[in-house]
Amino acid sequence: MAEKINNIAKNTSYLTFALVIQKIISFTYFTLLARNLGAENLGKYYFAISFVTIFGVFIDLGLINVLTREIAKKKDDAEKLLGSIITIKLPLAILALISVILAINILNYPSLIKNLVYLASICMIADSFTNTFFAVARGFHNLLFESISSVLFQLIVMALGLTAVYMGMNLVWIMGAMVLASVFNFSYSLIVIWKKIKIKIKLNLDKPLIKAIINLSIPFGLFALFQRFYMYFDSVLLSILA
Repeated sequence: MAEKINNIAKNTSYLTFALVIQKIISFTYFTLLARNLGAENLGKYYFAISFVTIFGVFIDLGLINVLTREIAKKKDDAEKLLGSIITIKLPLAILALISVILAINILNYPSLIKNLVYLASICMIADSFTNTFFAVARGFHNLLFESISSVLFQLIVMALGLTAVYMGMNLVWIMGAMVLASVFNFSYSLIVIWKKIKIKIKLNLDKPLIKAIINLSIPFGLFALFQRFYMYFDSVLLSILA
């Protein structure tokens, strides 16, 4: 019991420290972007992120919360649970991507905004699966790798993004920095699951298990849906009205 409490305290410390560092880096980066890009370009950059973030919720739909909780209860079923979640998320990711592309074209935004949204869509999908893999690690009470990843992600975004800014590159290159960071994060989380947690990643077409997971995820999914709309829909709405 004492060892379990020790482990929880240690993991909480890792994540708390990582989140503080991440927020400091993120705040610094956003401040420098705002000073160098100006209000109009910064608005376009933030709009693209907000736009895809709203659609991103339809990939997860509370599945990550369910995955962590169920693995924490039944660690021996981790591989089967992860396989079922991936089986559910793959078609959802494709549908979300198609929805983003259709929506941004129907709303008839300029080509620069469209390109930013297309790039941000790559981040949307990569981040969704990254979070899924780290949810497995959380189920095993291991937050160290996720903590390292959150700091590395923000460092890569800032380093590449500021390089693009100071070299006079356009917003596409600045968004590209986030894409590269997301791809790195995805690769890192995949290696963690495969090498450190020792779980094989494969599809699992277990219909009763998939149905049970979907039923469990509904409350989490509804919460995530309302939260995303509350946080990001104002940016999209203002852009449409403008």
